[in-house]
Amino acid sequence: MEIEIKIRLFTEEDTARLEQVLGDEPFASEDQDNVFFEGFYNELIENQLVFRIRLIEKLGKDPVAVVALKGNAVLIDGIARVEEEEEIIDVNTAKAIFENPKLIPEAAMSHRLLKTIVERVPCNSGYKHLGRFKNVRHKYHWQGYVVEIDRTTFLHGTAYEVEIESSDPEKAKEQLTTLLQEHHIAYGNSKCNKYENMINGTLL
Repeated sequence: MEIEIKIRLFTEEDTARLEQVLGDEPFASEDQDNVFFEGFYNELIENQLVFRIRLIEKLGKDPVAVVALKGNAVLIDGIARVEEEEEIIDVNTAKAIFENPKLIPEAAMSHRLLKTIVERVPCNSGYKHLGRFKNVRHKYHWQGYVVEIDRTTFLHGTAYEVEIESSDPEKAKEQLTTLLQEHHIAYGNSKCNKYENMINGTLL
């Protein structure tokens, strides 16, 4: 179970101001390309599952691709809880699947998590693209947490968000919102996760 707080920022200016407060230079930056897949007849959605492959590029490092399966996601008062499993996949295989989702069953023969996805919810008519978005993630150390600041580009606009993964999300949220208030940075609870915003065409 992954538990994290999700706080929505409203403008690029607010986002840049928070980064200045946290120390300007992140200790890590990621350019993420997130591609989502679904059964031809939406079999995964019917089972409350989300299937994503993410391509991650970091300056000066080889790209990495990661398969993720998420289920039973709940987001209440800016605190998200979701069952999640992830596994690295060969970058060239990931790119081939991006171009042709019909390759998923074949790739699953040599990849544990893809095999789990294919077997857990059979999609006998094959797979299709469900959606895609780009995300730039900056990571900062703060108060013992890793603070992730995301600028997410959808077809319908850009969303700004702060995430902190924590086993005590209420405490982490209180500390972060206090920091935002002290520096007069406007914020709100995220009402939808990135996947939901992609599907619904929202920035909530």
